[in-house]
Amino acid sequence: MNTQHLTTGQLIDYVHSALSPAEDAFVYAHLETCQACRAEYEAETAVGEMLRAQARAEERELPSTVKAAIWNKIRSAQPTTAERLRAWFRPAFALPVAAALVIAAYFGSASLHRGIAPAIEAAYYLQDHDAMNGTVPFGDRTGANPAVLQNENSVFADETAVTVQPVVATTIDVER
Repeated sequence: MNTQHLTTGQLIDYVHSALSPAEDAFVYAHLETCQACRAEYEAETAVGEMLRAQARAEERELPSTVKAAIWNKIRSAQPTTAERLRAWFRPAFALPVAAALVIAAYFGSASLHRGIAPAIEAAYYLQDHDAMNGTVPFGDRTGANPAVLQNENSVFADETAVTVQPVVATTIDVER
């Protein structure tokens, strides 16, 4: 900034509050001490006030017929019921509504079919559990012997002998 006197641009920016806080503070302090800059500042504000007063004095009302025509156009621009219904079917509104309906139909039908699913009786699960436990090789209820290893003095020292009783698989007839 100019340390001697303020420029006209700086004064105009100060009047319109377009300066940064540091510049604004500098201009304010300078106007307090410099009478020449203070007189130019007051001249700028007086010109601004004169222009605003002239604009207010030249301001004219619209003729009443023009006002009435404008209000008639505004009132006639109100949408009719048919136009309002047509607006509901525009893509900006219809697309999200259609998507919501599809999602509701998808999840709604899934919840309806859950109650119709075939019921499986508890006896089926008990029989299935019993059948699975009967096929476990070393289970309590199979009757299978664990593998028996022969000692080193055996005739078949290089082979391992395993004794396992055969497991009989049973089928369960499930009624539907």
